[in-house]
Amino acid sequence: MEQAEAQIRRVYLGIDIGGTNIRAGVVDGSGHILGESRQPSLAETGMRQAVERSAEAAMSAAERAGMSLQQISAVGVGVPGVLRSREGMCVYSPNFTDSRNVPIATPIRQALDIPTFVLNDVAVQTLGEHQYGAGQDYSHMVMITLGTGIGGGAIIDGELRIGSTEGFAEVGHMTIEPNGPFCSCGNQGCWEALCGRDAIVRRAITKIQRGEKTAIAEMVEYRLGSITPALIAHSAEQGDRVAIEVLAEIGQYLGIGIANLIQLYNPEVFVIGGGIAQAGRWLFEPILRTVRARAHMVPASTCRIVPAQLGDDAGVTGASVLAARELARLVEPAAAHPLAEDDEDSSS
Repeated sequence: MEQAEAQIRRVYLGIDIGGTNIRAGVVDGSGHILGESRQPSLAETGMRQAVERSAEAAMSAAERAGMSLQQISAVGVGVPGVLRSREGMCVYSPNFTDSRNVPIATPIRQALDIPTFVLNDVAVQTLGEHQYGAGQDYSHMVMITLGTGIGGGAIIDGELRIGSTEGFAEVGHMTIEPNGPFCSCGNQGCWEALCGRDAIVRRAITKIQRGEKTAIAEMVEYRLGSITPALIAHSAEQGDRVAIEVLAEIGQYLGIGIANLIQLYNPEVFVIGGGIAQAGRWLFEPILRTVRARAHMVPASTCRIVPAQLGDDAGVTGASVLAARELARLVEPAAAHPLAEDDEDSSS
């Protein structure tokens, strides 16, 4: 009982390194953010500078929470891109210049003098939603985030899986349409090439250039490069036919991919997060229709498809879950932890 109470009283620092902002928060054992701080990422200045700003944001978050760094048990960091988490290393992040083989955990640990653990940002968000959000009480969960691209995470038997090279749920790059648009990864017809931010905007622009009647062009004064998914979603809410068609078409492609993942992972719950997911029913209804039409061997009825619950907090709270689990692994090596494939020390 005393050990359980001590665990509840522990607090953690969660750091979410994004392409635009760095957010740090002090999080208690119930997922409540006690104090937080933000810094601009300034991605063009490079990943090393972003890591320095992350440590500064962490210090500020602790101060705003009214706590000293000595009261923080561990730090978790979510980083976009390809990582070697056991080494605390960013291999490459497309959001940042000079991001190849940049140490993340070591400089933050040295700045804060706190055990520090690192994981891909979508994997971290998956931990957050599983522990405190839409995935609570489920042992089998898949999550995707819809934004510039499509990221994924998978909980199997209650554990986050990351794979031998940490590419276990690189779902945005499965081929959905063999002769589809080219993807930044070099493949053709990838899921995110069909459903990512640019694909949504491109689909709307194509319809406008064909002369289809829509208020979207007028809303941006015919500067078509100013169109955003949020604007398309707003137009759909206003009853704009072209906006509704765009989201329906995107929703169909999303539904195909989700049906595939339901067959592959057999999850109890499928969580959809990210900014584009905020398009609401205009996106979710075609997703659900498509999944019901295509998921048969593992029926659609076996899996709830739901929006994420934590919103912008998923990265910070998920990073705190990473910190708690990895710290527990160091104390009790047999304890459950997200980096289960390797027994080396993941702190740096």
